[in-house]
Amino acid sequence: MSNPRNEVFISLGDGSEDSVGLSNSSVPPAPPAPTAGMAEIIAPAVKPVPESASASAPSTSESPFDIRMAKAKKRYIEKAKKKTLDRYEVQESRRAPRIQIDQGVVLASWVFAVAVAFITSAIVSFNGITSVAVFVGLSQAWMASLFFFFIELMYLLFLLAYLILSSRTDDEGNRESTAGAIMGMVFFAAVAVGANGFHTGDFWEWNFTEPRFWAGFVLSISAPLAIISISKMASRVVFASAVRVD
Repeated sequence: MSNPRNEVFISLGDGSEDSVGLSNSSVPPAPPAPTAGMAEIIAPAVKPVPESASASAPSTSESPFDIRMAKAKKRYIEKAKKKTLDRYEVQESRRAPRIQIDQGVVLASWVFAVAVAFITSAIVSFNGITSVAVFVGLSQAWMASLFFFFIELMYLLFLLAYLILSSRTDDEGNRESTAGAIMGMVFFAAVAVGANGFHTGDFWEWNFTEPRFWAGFVLSISAPLAIISISKMASRVVFASAVRVD
């Protein structure tokens, strides 16, 4: 194989195209293609370590002393919890037993007390209603008592109607309307309250400056008002209410 030589050639033209250059034998060969660097060669050979493997690797940073302290702390917490629980159980064992108030005997007694209150209220209202009934101009004096029984009985009937309707539902599962029963209760209760108040005012000749007039007036109207309040409460405490079915 012969080494390339540096040869010079001269091209003579017509005077304006003269040129001087090297022959093809003196042109150096093209440089080789770049090869991959060391990083590209070594990278495929190094496999990445999965995160799970590195996370599952046991930690060697904790010393035996730290491990013993952690176990001792855990035992101390468990012992404190057990001691607190034992103290609570001892306290509850010394507590007096509680009474369940929502029982059938209590509710039956409550209904009996409401009946007694209704009777006493009717007796108190008897005087006021019969005294006012005389102003109607009855032919017989004994007829005045009929107004008392009529008013009290109508109030009792509307009360029962209200309690019954409040525990019923219609064909669509909605609660029965109790507006009519409530209106009847309010009307006849208002009649009893008005009759008792009017009787007290007539007794004191409508002397509004007399303190005894106001004392008697408040007491006379309190009896029928108490029955109205307790009747409404009975529908929620004792008797079952209707449950809407969706």
